[in-house]
Amino acid sequence: MKAQRRYLDDAQHSWLRQWWQAMQPREDGAAIKLPGELLGLGRGDRARLKRCSNLDELLLESATHRLAGRLMTLEAGKQWPRFNPADYTPLALLAGALAHVLEDSGDGASLAARLGDAKPGEPAPMSELRFRRLQQTRSSDDFYRQLVRALQQAKRRVDLAALAEDVLAWSLEQGHTRVMPSDGLKFRWARDYYLSAPDRATN
Repeated sequence: MKAQRRYLDDAQHSWLRQWWQAMQPREDGAAIKLPGELLGLGRGDRARLKRCSNLDELLLESATHRLAGRLMTLEAGKQWPRFNPADYTPLALLAGALAHVLEDSGDGASLAARLGDAKPGEPAPMSELRFRRLQQTRSSDDFYRQLVRALQQAKRRVDLAALAEDVLAWSLEQGHTRVMPSDGLKFRWARDYYLSAPDRATN
């Protein structure tokens, strides 16, 4: 199987995890070491992001700009930068999606694999009809609404890095980043969804 196209490097993955961790509740006031840019970021920021229902609202949140600013800085000097400073859409969608994650599984599994994963004889967390609707979204607002529902059905437990790559892939591919059909997000999500359950994987 071909390696998945990556839109973020290791430094960017590390940054988005730190950004996400800064907004998580901590037991007994336990402190975690955070970069200066993230000081003051907390649960209130996460709550505001979670209340956003569309791209316009996400773009107005300070937490979005903290995530995006550093990710763009880390792009500096790259031969093929992924992000257009004039279009924050991909990074705003990413900020909103990450705010809905409660647990980083760290297992590399895609959201689609979680949505299709079911024990033999049991229904998948997301029905095939809803999955097809998610795959057919065209507008950023519709994708974001359905993505939030998908995360809820996955019990908000996903791999942060895999989710980030997939959200960016959707947005950048909608923006006509050229990829072969078998390299695109829709193909990968369909493969992961339909082959995730043990009884399907043996077929």
